[in-house]
Amino acid sequence: MSQLTPQQEEAIATFKENLHLPGGGFHLLIIELCKEFQLPFQKVRNVLMKAQTKVEKKIRHDFSAVCESDITQETWLNSIRTKLAEMAQDNVPVMDNLLANEKYKKVLAALNVPIQNEYEREDILEELMQVYEKEVFKPLLAMLHTTKLYWKLMLAEDLNKMTTICREQFSDYPQHMEAAKILFELDEKVRAAKISE
Repeated sequence: MSQLTPQQEEAIATFKENLHLPGGGFHLLIIELCKEFQLPFQKVRNVLMKAQTKVEKKIRHDFSAVCESDITQETWLNSIRTKLAEMAQDNVPVMDNLLANEKYKKVLAALNVPIQNEYEREDILEELMQVYEKEVFKPLLAMLHTTKLYWKLMLAEDLNKMTTICREQFSDYPQHMEAAKILFELDEKVRAAKISE
């Protein structure tokens, strides 16, 4: 590692001091950015770390080009938000993914005819569960990463547990809850359907 001048050491110390986020700091910031940009925790975390590393490298290797604003929290957050906004452009709305999901379409088609037996009912419920897992559960789990809500979501790992009361806990994620509601209602419909004679 290269020797740093006292000015470089001071700039790095100031930068790290400026990044200090009290009360849950980085983790809380990452969760809020996940929610805002609808991106998984690890992707957001990587952007934060890269933004920090980029400034530190600039201080170490191109110190003459560093200006005071480069080491502020505001500049750091702006660079993060810019990168996350760029990444979020590739996001597809949850409902679009749900409506395009082949298993979801298969379930809807299966519900247009009477259920013949319990095996068929179980197959439809399994298809619904797989759609829920792919389009709602796993993407939401990736955003919540070890928060209190993460553990509450783990209690709703099965679609039939994603009740109205459960969904209210995740109101900050309206796209996911809209899809969860539709799938939950289909699940109830399948469970209540009479077997055709």
